[in-house]
Amino acid sequence: MPHYDEVQTPLDLFRMLITEDILSNIVDQTNLNAMRKKNLALKLSLEELRRFLGVQMLMSILKLPAIRMYWENGIRYSPVADTMSRDRFISLRSFFHICDDTLMIPKGEVGHDKLFKIRRLYDAFRENLKKIDPEEIQSIDEQMIPFKGTIGFRQYLKDKPHSWGVKVFTRAGISGIVYDIEIYTGKGAVEISELGQGTDVVLRLVENLPRFMNFKLFFDNFYIGIDLIHKLQVEYGIESCGTIRSNRIRGAVLDTDANMKKKGRGSVDLRFERHSEVSVVKWYDNKPVHLASSYCAVTPTDKCQRWDGTTRKYVEVDRPRIVRDYNKSMGGVDLADMFLELYRTDIRSKKCISLRQVIDFRAFFFRARSLDFLIESFVIARGDILHVIFLDV
Repeated sequence: MPHYDEVQTPLDLFRMLITEDILSNIVDQTNLNAMRKKNLALKLSLEELRRFLGVQMLMSILKLPAIRMYWENGIRYSPVADTMSRDRFISLRSFFHICDDTLMIPKGEVGHDKLFKIRRLYDAFRENLKKIDPEEIQSIDEQMIPFKGTIGFRQYLKDKPHSWGVKVFTRAGISGIVYDIEIYTGKGAVEISELGQGTDVVLRLVENLPRFMNFKLFFDNFYIGIDLIHKLQVEYGIESCGTIRSNRIRGAVLDTDANMKKKGRGSVDLRFERHSEVSVVKWYDNKPVHLASSYCAVTPTDKCQRWDGTTRKYVEVDRPRIVRDYNKSMGGVDLADMFLELYRTDIRSKKCISLRQVIDFRAFFFRARSLDFLIESFVIARGDILHVIFLDV
């Protein structure tokens, strides 16, 4: 397994994150699952598992209406059909497993783990993500794993492209690389401190970041508060910035909405919190926006283009630095979402934990050279799904 400093190709990075131990566990548990369910000696090997995963990736790139069509005469797709027979592929997909179900503590009993079905893979992958050198600019936001099946912690977020699914708190760099994740399993799963759920999530996700290395972290108003910004700066050495709700600015007296509307778009007001010296900025665009930061405020300002409905043309509006930095740097998680959405493995399931939840491959670029399944891969994790982005090098 290569160290991060020794990574030369996407394949090296794939092997660093998806280790032989992870794949070997899948082989063992899949074989065990077939024996328990059907008394079948599946005889899945590590090499065959790699080929199986490669077939799944190819299917996410070249989509056909039905799985069996990849093997049918007339439309047969040889990179898939020559790698594995149809019946063997369907059999492996049916028995695919990553845990020993006999060890699961029943629901309602002390110690029950809602993520038991994927716990070993989930923990190992999060641990391996720590090996990637982090970027200076990062953001924290929610992602949604699309899922409409039966599961106790399914969420609905109306503003997401996939409204129904499993919510995942994600820390990603400005490039779209994901550095850490936390699956939300519902109320009561994690004890909430007096600082609030949003603050707790941020502190857990930055726990593995090196301290006092001038990292800059961005988040929206679900997470942010004056206490969080101050704590990140003093105890972690992390500068931060984000939108903030008006009821969290500790009574800072800012200009009224009416006055700022009269002044026009681009008007701004600034206050500093007395004890923490955190800046609180109110900027008026189409409506007032509140932001807070430990490292920036209003100056230097620049100009941005905004649509004017009255004159029906774009106009230049003054924009403070805190808004510019937030708009430029907050999109890391959204960029990761865009990459992940490019390709999807269409695997339907009646069960809450299935192959689709374990493997949801997206490909940015793909290269497969032989039946030995040489795939140059760059891996991103989101929740209980492994997302694979392929890069040409």
